[in-house]
Amino acid sequence: GQRTAYGRTKAAGERLASKAAKVVLRPRAVYGPGDPHLLPRLRRVVKAGRAWLPGPDVRLSLTAAGNLADACLAALHWPAGAYNIADGTAYSRDAAVAAVLGVPVRHVPLPVAEALVRRGSRLLTRYALDQVTDGLVLDIAKARAQGWTPRLSLSSPEVSERP
Repeated sequence: GQRTAYGRTKAAGERLASKAAKVVLRPRAVYGPGDPHLLPRLRRVVKAGRAWLPGPDVRLSLTAAGNLADACLAALHWPAGAYNIADGTAYSRDAAVAAVLGVPVRHVPLPVAEALVRRGSRLLTRYALDQVTDGLVLDIAKARAQGWTPRLSLSSPEVSERP
């Protein structure tokens, strides 16, 4: 049911790992100091001192790079299977973006954003639109059951990086 080549490739890789009885870690939206992907993309939505995001606010999981690193080390001793990895709590998309970028969030109506995607806008892709409008909260109970606990969050000094 993946909508993009990226998602289909990840799903295929997970099937291969599962057949080989390996551990699969499933982080979502990894962030942290030196991040070359998420933070630069977020900075591009800032215009006139505001972050412009499509649709209404949603709840979503994010994963501090340090939490993912801890899970990678811990997973060396976990039984085969797929484990969701994320910070200990879900975030409001708008509050998280406002906190990270230091600017207020304003909304672009979803039909306007979808029209930009249909027209092939370089500003917004279908994948990017899905990522910021589909609220996705990961259940990390399976990883917690192995003894892993996320120690970092957006408010941790170790992960804050102001523009």
